[in-house]
Amino acid sequence: MYYRLIADGGALLDEGGGTAEMAGGALVVTPEHGTLLRVAPGDIVELQEPQPYVVMLTLADGARLELSRLGVMRTQLLAELSEARVADTERVLLLDGVGTPEAFNAVVDGVEAELRLYDDALVSVPGAGLADKYPYPFIKGVTTDASGYTISLDVPGRPPVTIGRLARRTTEFLDLLRARTAAASGRTAHFLAALLPGLGPVALRSVAGLLRDGLAAPRAGLEAVEPTVFPALLEAACLPDRAAGAQHLLGLGQTWLGFKQTVSVQRAGSGAGPWRDSAKPIVLDHDAHAGSFASGAAGMFAAGMMSGFDGPFDSFGPALAYGMLGGFQSSYAGGPHLPRDVFQHQPVTPAHTDYAALDTAAVLAFLLVLTPSGHLVYEVLNEADHATYVFSCRDADQLAQLNRALDLVGFRVEGIYADATSAGSQYRKAAERLPALRVLRERFQSRVVHTEGWRTRLPR
Repeated sequence: MYYRLIADGGALLDEGGGTAEMAGGALVVTPEHGTLLRVAPGDIVELQEPQPYVVMLTLADGARLELSRLGVMRTQLLAELSEARVADTERVLLLDGVGTPEAFNAVVDGVEAELRLYDDALVSVPGAGLADKYPYPFIKGVTTDASGYTISLDVPGRPPVTIGRLARRTTEFLDLLRARTAAASGRTAHFLAALLPGLGPVALRSVAGLLRDGLAAPRAGLEAVEPTVFPALLEAACLPDRAAGAQHLLGLGQTWLGFKQTVSVQRAGSGAGPWRDSAKPIVLDHDAHAGSFASGAAGMFAAGMMSGFDGPFDSFGPALAYGMLGGFQSSYAGGPHLPRDVFQHQPVTPAHTDYAALDTAAVLAFLLVLTPSGHLVYEVLNEADHATYVFSCRDADQLAQLNRALDLVGFRVEGIYADATSAGSQYRKAAERLPALRVLRERFQSRVVHTEGWRTRLPR
C-alpha cells in the first residue's frame, strides 16, 4: 500500500509505503518508516475514488488521505470503512435513533448516501457532506414523481429532500417509511390512551395528532380538545417530587407539553428457522431403483428370477407385484423400508410491538415554558435527577426550532452545557459539525439544578 497525507492548504505532509487496516474500530495506516496515523471513521467527511484503484478520504480537519496500491484488500477495506463510518458518524453527532435501523443505499439531494430507518426517525449519512436526521413527526409529506422512482420529503424549514436511485428497493423503502411513521403514531396513541382512559376515541385522536412523538403541543390546544386533558396528562406523567415545581412553571408563561419515546418496544420474532420440508416421503425406491438390485446373494437371486421370467404377469403371482411396489426388493434384495420422519413442533412468535412496555419509563415527558422576558424553560417531568435548562427564545417559532433541535440530539442535554472546546471533550466534534447542537449551545442560558433556591433562579 502507498499513502499520501495532504494538509488542508494542499501541502504534502507525508507519503510512503506501509499497511492499512481496520483495527479497534478505526482506520490505521502504519508507514514503513514514520509515525502511525489513526483515523476514526466519524472523522471522514468524504470517501471517494477519484481515480481507479485510488481511495481518497477527506477528513473533518480539512486534511486528505490518499491510499493506492491496495491490491485485493481494496474492496474489503472500502466496505469495512464505509460501514464503520456510518455507525461512528451517527454516534459522534448524536444522530442515532431508537431501535434497530433498516439500511438503504440511495442518492439524497444529488449525493450518494446511506439511509437508515429507525423507529422514530430517518437518518441520512452521505458519502460527502454532513449527516442529517428527519424525525417522523417533522416530515409533513412524502410524494413521488411520475416515474415513481424519485421521492420527495417535505420537511419544514428547509427545501424538500429528494431521494432517488433506490432502484428495486424504492417500493420497499416507501412502504417501510410509511409503516414506521404510522407505527410511531400508533405507539403515541396507545401510550396516551393509557394515560387518558376516560377520553373518547375521537378526542384521543385529536390529542395524539397534537402530541406526536417528540413534538410538544401547546396547553391551549390540548385544553381545546377537552379542558381536563392537560392537567390529566401532567398528573399522570409527572413524578410526585416534581409536581410542585411543574405547577410553579405553569405560572411563568405559555406552556407546551411533550412526550418522546426513548426506548424501543419493537420486539423481533423468535422461533423461526430456515424452511425445510418436514414431511419426508417414505422411501420405497419406486423410481430411482426400479430396475436395480442389491449386491450380494440376495441381489443375484432377485436378478435371476426376473431374467428367467417370460410368461404373463399373472403367472409370476404376487412376487412381481411386491417387486413393483418395492416390497420385492425389500424382501429379496435388501431394500429398506424407511419410516416417515416426524419433526417436533417449533413455536413461532412473530415480530410485534410490546405495548405493555410503553410506559413512562420508556417515554420522556417534558414541559416547555415561554416566558415574557424572552426565555424558554425546558423541564423534564419524569426523571428525578434532571436539571432545568433555560434558553433565549423570542417567540413560538423559535420555540418550535428549539423543540426540533432537542429532538435531533435525542434530548441528550449533556452536549448542550458540557465543555466543547477541549481536545478531551466528547462533544467537540458534534458541536462543530451538527447545526442543531450549535443552535442549542448558542441559545443556552443556564442550567438550574433542583436544589434550594431553584425557583428564584428561573427567568420570568
